[in-house]
Amino acid sequence: MTPPAPSPETESIESMIARTQSPDYPQIAEGHKSAHQSLKLAFEEFQSALAHSDPDLADKKFGFTIEADGSLKVLDSSRQLSASDMDRLNELLNASSELKSAASSYRDASIALVAADATWGGNFTGGYILNKDNFANTIDLGALFLKKGTTPNADTLNGFFSSQLWSKGARMTHETVTQMPVGANKIDVTV
Repeated sequence: MTPPAPSPETESIESMIARTQSPDYPQIAEGHKSAHQSLKLAFEEFQSALAHSDPDLADKKFGFTIEADGSLKVLDSSRQLSASDMDRLNELLNASSELKSAASSYRDASIALVAADATWGGNFTGGYILNKDNFANTIDLGALFLKKGTTPNADTLNGFFSSQLWSKGARMTHETVTQMPVGANKIDVTV
């Protein structure tokens, strides 16, 4: 009896066009760091003013983000705010031109940072899509400035831009990469 012929092994190869890290990434990262510092100072000034004008609100934990239209929006991540608290905070946040300007600059710097990073082998933010339309659903700006304890917990992790991007961000797909504008840094990666 003849032994059966060996069946050929199959191998699956998947190819995807990936974004390479921009040569300007170091300057963009530095701009992001500077925008973060400016936002931190503006938020600290806002909190200080809030402690004097509305101490009842200043004692409550809240976050905020920036919408596509540039308006600031309070986030009640700790569930400590009533509807009237949220209305008052939204009004106060949007009355601060410094905070609005700093938040807008930080958003733009964050979008540029993610766009400049590599999909693979970069600084771990390049595999995401961040833009004005999805920023408010992805990044809590207030969480970036919460005091971080020594024990890792949800608040500590939310204090990092990259952690928020990883947990709430829109992942890049093959379709979104192929829709990148002509001239964008792309390479073909076969896995």
